[in-house]
Amino acid sequence: MSFRLPQSVFLLSGVVALVASASVAAIDSAHPMFNDLPRVAIGLAFAATIGVVWGGRARWAAVMYIVATGAWLASSGDRLGPLPTRMLVFGVDGATWQVIDREPLPNFTRLAARGTRANLISMEPMFSPLLWTTIASGRAVDDHGVRGFRVHTEDCKVARWWDIAEESGAAVGLYKWLVDYPPRTFAHGGFWVPGWLAPAPDTWPARLAVVKEVELGNRLRRKTIGARGASWDRARRLLGVGVRLSTFGEAAAWTLREWISTSDEATRNVSLQLLRGDIDRDVFIEQLYVERPSVASLNYYAVDGLGHLYWDRYEAGGPELRAAYRQADALLGELADRIGPHGRILVVSDHGFAAVDAAGSAGQFLPLTERLRERISAEVTPVDVTRLGHKLVVGAGDSERAATVRAWLASLVDAAGNPFYQVVNFPGDEGSLALTLTDEALSVERLATETVGGEPIATYVTLTATYTGMHEKHGIFLALGAGVPRGAHVGDVPLLDAAPTILAGAGLPAAMDMPGRAQVWPEAPRVASWDWLLSKLAVGAAAPGVNEDMLRELGYIDDGTKR
Repeated sequence: MSFRLPQSVFLLSGVVALVASASVAAIDSAHPMFNDLPRVAIGLAFAATIGVVWGGRARWAAVMYIVATGAWLASSGDRLGPLPTRMLVFGVDGATWQVIDREPLPNFTRLAARGTRANLISMEPMFSPLLWTTIASGRAVDDHGVRGFRVHTEDCKVARWWDIAEESGAAVGLYKWLVDYPPRTFAHGGFWVPGWLAPAPDTWPARLAVVKEVELGNRLRRKTIGARGASWDRARRLLGVGVRLSTFGEAAAWTLREWISTSDEATRNVSLQLLRGDIDRDVFIEQLYVERPSVASLNYYAVDGLGHLYWDRYEAGGPELRAAYRQADALLGELADRIGPHGRILVVSDHGFAAVDAAGSAGQFLPLTERLRERISAEVTPVDVTRLGHKLVVGAGDSERAATVRAWLASLVDAAGNPFYQVVNFPGDEGSLALTLTDEALSVERLATETVGGEPIATYVTLTATYTGMHEKHGIFLALGAGVPRGAHVGDVPLLDAAPTILAGAGLPAAMDMPGRAQVWPEAPRVASWDWLLSKLAVGAAAPGVNEDMLRELGYIDDGTKR
């Protein structure tokens, strides 16, 4: 009896393996990238060998395992062929060659040897909505008008590359670019999934909304990946938009780990960022095959998000930021391997990264944004206030309002009667101000006893070591594919060159009001301007506001309240 029971269990395991393999094969027939775990077949074949050696009833299980192995192997590997897209933009927010060149990132290494690389030189104010809008439009901030985080797509006052591509008759795929909410319908087909600022799960087509539901429902620091909100229906919908078997496996494993024991905050943050990145990879590539856009983009944000939180750990040899770079490397490798022989890829970041400077109390202070924003907005003019390391950026909108805000800031003094902030203008952006603390010698005693503008100083600054990385001007530029010189370095590329380069890679004309020039690919003859397109674009209804939780998680805004 003790011998027959294990054989019965083994026989049952063969049945389970056969049913599971058949189910995976059936799903994969509808979604050809679903089974991305071919190595599972090794385990199935090993089990079949055990059954043959064991003999008896186990041989029937061996037969089932052999059939399961064949079904599994037949369904793994999608054989979809080259992507139909002729121009792909892969945005890696916050990436820097300083990390890429130091790490074992095989795809960046081999593709840099096959393509043309450069430093993409960022612009001030150096925060992502402004920079990605400049990359998309080829226009400076005074033209496009995006100065803060609390913005929607209609706040951009100029045409962007996807508007131009659509007007030129192209199907467009837009996946998580910043300042792209609410989405609209592209006239010639494609898809549109807004970036992380979006306050609601609106997408086009609507079936992609499940991606945003997951993103909005699972913040970086929550303890589970949505066990309370997860459902079989959501899993079914994720499957329907291309999420792969390995990604479902990672989600299940993470949920199980959280049930068994609570992970530390860093492990949780990294796991959730990587899971989100895998979902984005799966869905984006699936839509490239299904919707067949000729021009498309994917933005990846884990490098930036983990860089803010764990730059100090990276410099000390820690794994958190390295995990994000490895995922970006794998994603780039898959895109490059799938692109057709005539396709092109442009990899860009909006800025690089560096350690928060060590000024003040051992570099452990951060200025707060929300009370300052509230006071200026109530007493002077509506503004957006954003934190970048030890600096605040006040987006006033134009030079006249910026001057009024500057005069008000001069009256905001500390207990000694000195201006609390030093204020300077940004070159090339007359509507924004840069603020740093006049006296950065902070202490617990000062925060407990002193005031500024009649309010506790702790309302305007705090001591913390949470955010250790800040934006730096040297981003990345890597061009791949048809017409790209191999192994070339072109020095520094201004941020304003990105849009003309994207358009040139897509075979579309830039405009004469774009001050930059195309790199690598030859330009088509320019038109006078594309800004007339804005009057014909129908923007749909939008939920108010932006994703404030994500802004807090990334440290761009803060009222000093612990969460």
